[in-house]
Amino acid sequence: MKLYAWLAGAWAAVLWFFTFGVARVLFSVFPRERAGEVTTALFPAYFTAAISLGVLATVVLWLRRRGARDHGAWALQVLALAALAAVPLFIQPALEPHAPGTPEFARWHGISMALNLFSLIAVPAASLLVLWRRKE
Repeated sequence: MKLYAWLAGAWAAVLWFFTFGVARVLFSVFPRERAGEVTTALFPAYFTAAISLGVLATVVLWLRRRGARDHGAWALQVLALAALAAVPLFIQPALEPHAPGTPEFARWHGISMALNLFSLIAVPAASLLVLWRRKE
C-alpha cells in the first residue's frame, strides 16, 4: 500500500498546490485578466499531472483492494477522477467561446470550480478511508 499512499498523496498534493498555491498567487500578483491567461496556459500540465496520478492511484487501489471500505474509496476516487477529467474534456471547450465577465463564462467557470473542489475533497477522503482500513 506504500505505492498507493505515495500516488494518492502526490495526486492530492498536485490538486491542492495548484488550486491554493499557484492560482492563488497568480491572482494576487497579476491583474485578473493576466492571471487568468497564465492559469489557462498552465492547465494542460496541471490536468495531465493530476489525471495521470489519479489513474495510477486508482488502478493500484483496484488491484490491491481488500474490503468494502476499499471498494467505497475506489468508487470515490473514480468519481473524483471523472470530475477532474470532465474539466479539460468538456468544460474548458464549452468555456472557450465566452469572454470573461459574461454570464455564460461565469456559469461554466463555476461548474469547473465545483468539479475541481469535489476532487480536492474526494481524493484525500478516499485515501483516508483506505489508510484507516489498513490500521484496523
